[in-house]
Amino acid sequence: MFSRKRFYYCTGNGRLLQAGMPAMIAGGAVLASVFALFAFLGFQTCRNAIVSPDRSAAHSPRRIEERIDKLETEIDRLSASDDRLRLAVNLPVTPEEEILLGTGGNRASIKNSGSTAALLAETERKIELLTQKIDEQKKSHEKIRNTWKANQAYFAAVPALKPVNSPVSSGFGFRVHPVYKRRLHHDGIDFSTPSGSKIHAPGNGIVRYSGYDGGYGRKVVIDHGYGYATVYAHLSESLVSKGQRIVRGEVIALSGNTGISTGPHLHYEVLKNNRKVDPTAYFFDSFTPESYLTAKPAPVESDSNS
Repeated sequence: MFSRKRFYYCTGNGRLLQAGMPAMIAGGAVLASVFALFAFLGFQTCRNAIVSPDRSAAHSPRRIEERIDKLETEIDRLSASDDRLRLAVNLPVTPEEEILLGTGGNRASIKNSGSTAALLAETERKIELLTQKIDEQKKSHEKIRNTWKANQAYFAAVPALKPVNSPVSSGFGFRVHPVYKRRLHHDGIDFSTPSGSKIHAPGNGIVRYSGYDGGYGRKVVIDHGYGYATVYAHLSESLVSKGQRIVRGEVIALSGNTGISTGPHLHYEVLKNNRKVDPTAYFFDSFTPESYLTAKPAPVESDSNS
């Protein structure tokens, strides 16, 4: 059974979100079919079908009601699918009371409405209700689409990729400094890696600093947006320049032993809203530069219909 609970975590590959997009496209097709029905029938056609003594079976009140009810059922089905997509992109679902208001209540029958005036009134009421539902569904799908695109940009920026596929030799937190021999806070993590090892960007971003910075030695800083920034220190060489746009997996530098360092390694920091945090909290398990670069890219939704 469908749960209306919210998702709070995404695996990063966007498959759930991308899997939902065909449903949105299908939804658009159903909405188009509703408009096609209105264009084919038209209110005047409905009126003629009701008042004409020799009305055809295709345009009889019963057939009109069947077609409207079928489309109404399809829209209700899309509404349920809409909630699943909303959960996938972390949007609130449609409140239960709105669902009941839109789909419940007394559904009077067109063919049993009595007089011609009553038949016309009930037909118009149903068409008006469907029109409102269509407008609501279109707005909801557009919001889901925009949120999905924003989420894609966000997850592409989060520093989820390990910058180098090497073991961590020193973790985040307090430790005895290898040079000063005092218990000091280590603001990042150290990867034990030979000089000249390729350093990869963990997420999309813009280079904010590339140069030499005292004890850090040769250093690169990337601003990923959304409050995230990453720092790479003790490099032997920087391969990027300030202002350069970077994509996840791109080689940005080579590891080294510059600055205050006791041996070749990479010092790596993650900042969230200018506060230094544990970088390992953002790593996806087994998400190494090699596995990322060799993985087949997921299909990207076309904007040709937007």
